[in-house]
Amino acid sequence: MERAEDIELVERFQGGDERAFNEIVNRYKKKIYFLTLRMVNNPQDAEDLSQEVFIRAYKGLAKFQRESALFTWLYRIAVNHCINFNRKKRWTRFFSLEELKVEKGSSEQNPEEIMAAGEIMEEIKRTVARLPQKQRIVFILRQYENMHHKEIAAILGRNVGTVKANYFQAVHRLRRELKSKI
Repeated sequence: MERAEDIELVERFQGGDERAFNEIVNRYKKKIYFLTLRMVNNPQDAEDLSQEVFIRAYKGLAKFQRESALFTWLYRIAVNHCINFNRKKRWTRFFSLEELKVEKGSSEQNPEEIMAAGEIMEEIKRTVARLPQKQRIVFILRQYENMHHKEIAAILGRNVGTVKANYFQAVHRLRRELKSKI
């Protein structure tokens, strides 16, 4: 269900209140930035892409019909923009596991364990980067954005069954490939 505050902000913006758009940006800028960061794996590119997402949203918000939630609409713009960016750059790495990195200086781990954990994280990154694009995107949105299959389906314009199948295939492939390496 769309947040009532989002509906109000959209209506205010469509009525000519430019400040409403600033509130939308403030509400969603961190989520959009971290999504783009996971998809392009480069902080500078993620910052640029996030800004471009909001520029596109600004241009399109006047025609926004509320067929989906504002949040879903913004995520769809971000995902599509990142896909296009990566196609242009011919990048294959869409994913970052920054939040899973081992904290350095942990009193419970010795240097060998820290080094081994870092090597494992790098192998996971490489393996996820090799997933087919559809599986990779669904995996990112499900695992790291904590989205439900229904939300992902709305963002990607797919049915829920397809999204579930893509996620299952991604997890199965990751397990199979990582089992022999880790």
